[in-house]
Amino acid sequence: MPNYLYEAYSKDNKIIHGEYEASSRGEIMEYLTRHDLTPVSIKAVHELNDKKNALSVELFESISPVDMMFLVRNLSTTVKAGLSIVESLDILIKDTENKLMQKILTTVKSSVENGQSLSSGFEVYKNLFPPIFIGMIKAGEVSGRLDQTLAELAQYISKEYVLKSKVKSALTYPIILLVSSAVIVFLMMIFVLPKLAISFAQSGVKLPLVTTIFLSISKIITWNYFVDLIVVAGIVFLIIYFKSTKTGKNCISYVISHTPVANDLVKKIALVRFSRTFGNLIGSGLSVVNSLEISAQSINNQNYTIVINKTIEDIENGISVSTALSKYPDLFPRLLISLITVGERTGTLQEILLTFSDFYDEEVDNKLKDLTSLLEPALLLIMGLMIGAIAISIILPIYQLVGHFV
Repeated sequence: MPNYLYEAYSKDNKIIHGEYEASSRGEIMEYLTRHDLTPVSIKAVHELNDKKNALSVELFESISPVDMMFLVRNLSTTVKAGLSIVESLDILIKDTENKLMQKILTTVKSSVENGQSLSSGFEVYKNLFPPIFIGMIKAGEVSGRLDQTLAELAQYISKEYVLKSKVKSALTYPIILLVSSAVIVFLMMIFVLPKLAISFAQSGVKLPLVTTIFLSISKIITWNYFVDLIVVAGIVFLIIYFKSTKTGKNCISYVISHTPVANDLVKKIALVRFSRTFGNLIGSGLSVVNSLEISAQSINNQNYTIVINKTIEDIENGISVSTALSKYPDLFPRLLISLITVGERTGTLQEILLTFSDFYDEEVDNKLKDLTSLLEPALLLIMGLMIGAIAISIILPIYQLVGHFV
């Protein structure tokens, strides 16, 4: 039997702390009542340990989508084969080589053995797993079709992983170009310009404005490298902090929404995530409101999150999903609204949403190609202008110096 830590008031209003072994919370409530104690809080010891384990894991480690996908697929297979949750988790613990996953599954198994649900066990690690992960498992437990729900969840994770990979691969080359140009400029500022500055100073030639600007920047950078590191670290910290604030998220959303091509791409990615998440959650047995709440958390787009939360309020007041979403034509296209309307009438909302997500997946591919085809020449141009400006700042004084002696 598990041990429980309790906090209660005695007859004379003193706070009493203690530990008691009981088979359930009801039994410990009876124990406290018999001793004239008024309970304030009752916590199982294993729950406290689980939270401590989760905190240490969340601070230092993370789970990759691939590990998550294999976990769900294997769990689905073992449950479908007729094994109990505990037996399935035991097999997964022995099979996995990932230490973090072993730790999580061991904790979840302990929770299930102590009478908690599978979703409650994973909920302890909610900062490591996306909201849809816990939501679909919970829905599968309630509906009694956990194996099928897990299989659908594995498919969802797989498609989401492919979507992220497409975006990353499309942006890899432009980022390399940008970083390489910045490194070249930085190296010239540190090693080339300081040496030329000495020669220019000794010659007494009047320097052009562009040369003066670059020499001043070079002098600031080379003045103290330790200060440079502090400044760079401070800028990075401020950017990360700003992105995490509500104001920062709103500013980023505003900039993206007013950037050609990028705006359309981000919108299509958000629609793919919304339709896929919403469709899978409805299919797993969750209510429309709960499905939309989880979708709003999973979509990772501030504009859509705000609008979906407003939509939830409309639906709770008796408005249909299609009518509520149709208020925002800038975010939800007419095609999606029309399809949702048909799905609501025919009872095929899940199938329609998943079909739409697959269709827009192809649209994301096309937009990524368009964005890459625009970014590459633009970044090459920027790279050329940056290096060319430094080259001009070096060449012009040299020409003046040669002309001075001629």
